[in-house]
Amino acid sequence: MKKRLCYSGILLLLHAVGACAAHAAAYRDSVKTGWNFGVLPAVSFDSNLGFQYGGLINLFYFGDGSSYPSYLHSIYAEVSQYTKGTTVFRTYYDSKYLLPGLRTTVDVAYLTDKMMKLHGFNGYQASYNAGYLEKESFGEGFYSYDRRLFRIVSGLQGRIGGRLSWAAGVDLYSYKTGAVDRDKLKLGSDSTAYEYYVRYGGIRAEEADGGTHLYLKGGLIYDTRDFEPNPSRGLCTELLLLASPDFAGRGNAHAKLTLVHRQYFTFIPQRLSLAYRVGYQGTLFGSTPWYLQQNFHVLMLRKTLSEGLGSSSTMRGVVRNRIVGDGIAFANVELRLRLAHFRLFNQNWYIATNPFADAGVSVQPYRKAELEQMQENINRYAVARPKLVAGDRETPHVCAGIGLQVVMNQNFIVSADFGKALDDRDGDTGMYVGLNYLF
Repeated sequence: MKKRLCYSGILLLLHAVGACAAHAAAYRDSVKTGWNFGVLPAVSFDSNLGFQYGGLINLFYFGDGSSYPSYLHSIYAEVSQYTKGTTVFRTYYDSKYLLPGLRTTVDVAYLTDKMMKLHGFNGYQASYNAGYLEKESFGEGFYSYDRRLFRIVSGLQGRIGGRLSWAAGVDLYSYKTGAVDRDKLKLGSDSTAYEYYVRYGGIRAEEADGGTHLYLKGGLIYDTRDFEPNPSRGLCTELLLLASPDFAGRGNAHAKLTLVHRQYFTFIPQRLSLAYRVGYQGTLFGSTPWYLQQNFHVLMLRKTLSEGLGSSSTMRGVVRNRIVGDGIAFANVELRLRLAHFRLFNQNWYIATNPFADAGVSVQPYRKAELEQMQENINRYAVARPKLVAGDRETPHVCAGIGLQVVMNQNFIVSADFGKALDDRDGDTGMYVGLNYLF
């Protein structure tokens, strides 16, 4: 029976691919000119954040249409809130024409999260126990803390020659962190993991409340993609160096290196393609505060957050921020199949699906001795003794799933992904509805 179902599934997929090939030459987008926009209620869902409500608008300016589907200017604005306490105020601007010969991107956001996730550091060396979230144990907010973030991410890109460009920018991150308000959120009265980390030495006292940090960044980009917002062939490799000075005198000066490679292969034009991404981020020198470690630094943000590894922007199905360390590596691969093209409200649309697999691993441990000492202190002095540091050997974390996309004018992409972690130490499943492909 299982073999028969498998053969039937393969035949259905082959039939769908064949139908796509038969119709590939029949459909052509109409050229768009002037201002076009997508206005949506910000209604989405993230299994880590809850349901989202609010509003967003994404404006695209195509001028006389000669550049379509590439835009001349893009402006994005969002005001929304999630039912688990995250608030989003964000504006984003992107243009290759504001400054002659330069691409300009600016992202300004104020983000609050009443239940930001802290699952520890160094992958499987940190213990995740879903049982701690039960009411009879520590409660739903155990792996959570309160975070408020004001962020500015800016960048300039200029052509060196051919497909090679330079990149530079300045980023500002200002964090305010603390324990969750358990009474207000009705989470019970037990201590959270964050409070254990602070009380028993896993988080240094001078870093417990957050801080403000400036990043100076520069790098190189080699890009042969046919169409950046929604590529079907080509590659893009980004090398980025970031340095954060220690303005506050806390000994937190540090530098990081980020390397990301994306590549896209077309099997059937306008219908079927394969995409993969591999990435690495490591600490070159210095000491990074704990609340900055979940950041994966990029030149341009495609989603509201670039954090993890775990959850919607890196590993779909793994609990949020499951893999955090001084150095991390990850990979994503997905098959992108366009199911149908159509016109609606005088706009060009298509519907697509994307079976995927994601993986990630911690490759450079973060304050390992301090964290092990913290667990010893918990075992020795705490009344309730949660296991926060397991000491398990770190191995790749893997998840897989499938998604659905609705795309307008090649640029405005509403995406829904469902993923499942393949190891219960990483959680169970995750569902994410938002904007844009993952990469």
